Amino acid sequence: MLHGNVFFPSEKFLDNEILDTLVCLGLRTTLGFTGLLDCARSVSLLHDSGDIDTSKHGGELLDLLDRLAYMLSNKGGIKNDDQQGGVALGSSSIMDDALEYDGSPKEETCLTDIDSFLSSSTFDMVEEEFWSELKLISWCPVISNPAVRGLPWLKSNNQVVAPPTSVRPKSQMWMVSSSMFILDGECDSRYLQTELGWMDCPNVGVLTRQLIELSKSYQQLKINSLLDPSFDAQLQKEIPCLYSKLQEFINTEDINNLKAELDGASWVWIGDDFVSPNALAFDSPVKFTPYLYVVPSELSEYKDLLIKLGVRLSFGISDYLQVLRRLQNDVNGVPLSTDQLNFVHRVLEAIAECCLEKPLFETFDSPLLIPNDFGVLMQAGDLVYNDAPWLENSSLIGRHFVHPVIGNDLADKLGVQSVRCLSLVSDDLTKDLPCMDYNKVKELLTLYGNNEFLLFDLLELADCCQAKRLHLIYDKREHPRQSLLQHNLGIF
Repeated sequence: MLHGNVFFPSEKFLDNEILDTLVCLGLRTTLGFTGLLDCARSVSLLHDSGDIDTSKHGGELLDLLDRLAYMLSNKGGIKNDDQQGGVALGSSSIMDDALEYDGSPKEETCLTDIDSFLSSSTFDMVEEEFWSELKLISWCPVISNPAVRGLPWLKSNNQVVAPPTSVRPKSQMWMVSSSMFILDGECDSRYLQTELGWMDCPNVGVLTRQLIELSKSYQQLKINSLLDPSFDAQLQKEIPCLYSKLQEFINTEDINNLKAELDGASWVWIGDDFVSPNALAFDSPVKFTPYLYVVPSELSEYKDLLIKLGVRLSFGISDYLQVLRRLQNDVNGVPLSTDQLNFVHRVLEAIAECCLEKPLFETFDSPLLIPNDFGVLMQAGDLVYNDAPWLENSSLIGRHFVHPVIGNDLADKLGVQSVRCLSLVSDDLTKDLPCMDYNKVKELLTLYGNNEFLLFDLLELADCCQAKRLHLIYDKREHPRQSLLQHNLGIF
């Protein structure tokens, strides 16, 4: 356990009388806490010298400490005795608390050797100090290569041992593998894990980096068609553990670091991909990959965390406008597919619904984009909807019709101008005019009921509308019952 060239007297001092003299001068004959620290330093020295057995010796020390921790936990820990200078472990009752083993002679011999070794040791320092120093020495054997394909892994650079402060057991590798080393060995004792700091929650930086690296690795596996179903299943199990740890920081000072680290990253796992919180809402009438998503029910318990980090309760006008801009950039002037047109239609309907509570014409970062009749997204101001299909289109220079999938009613709600409004009516007349109630119109026309007096009836209608002047246009052609001029009068 100890480095032969460092912790033992040289051959010239191996005479019994000389050794007895050295013992009187302080040479230790038992291996207490100080000696165990020297064991850890021995492993570190072996690593520095490039010894191929470094990892093996580190594993042996881990087994020894695991057994020691079991004994200490059963006895409530060892407390330093100021008067005696230390307390020995050599009591038969401790031996009675031996770990259960599988019955094999090798396992039994190993435990007996370790128990015998520990029972003859005198512990010469405060236990808390021992663990504090042990955590800073590079002695823990670590796994060099990723244990799972696709799992982000901290590069070891031929490092086979590391200090406990930068190591975690295998049970935590999905939470820390990109920033910390993973222990090459088993550590069953919770007491040992606690004393080495392995039961502490990893810091914000470690957790956020793991999320980001998992997302990058997942995308890389998808691109290269290397995704394994078992990897997806393990992610589904492990990601909630990560979120649970992160949620502990939302009401602490670390929340700002958390936001800064995850800003701009696609870190929210939705069951089959990682997406940006900006594309997520807990409730949305529209879902379409890869632009808008709804938070899966499995993540509902992390609602506080997700909202703090940018996930919306529901999407607003601004979100929908940005999505349309993203889609426009992605298709780069190419007409939209049928699925994309249907998606845009649903987005525009959602925008119109939002307009009932918040005016569309407030200042937003992105303009309203609507597909033209060729399926190309254009700014709404460059489009018209055709409410006069009998008219020639030659007068609409510089204008495009909205796509038929949008419909005139929706286009009107979104503020798109109509052909009649644009071509036939002056700006002064495009205001909403106060129209007479239908029942009033019917009453007045029924009162006379004679075609000979129709012009007088119309004049009376104009008078009821408080008009000062009346112009009549008589068109001998026949048309459907539509308003040729003022669209607000179409229902009459």
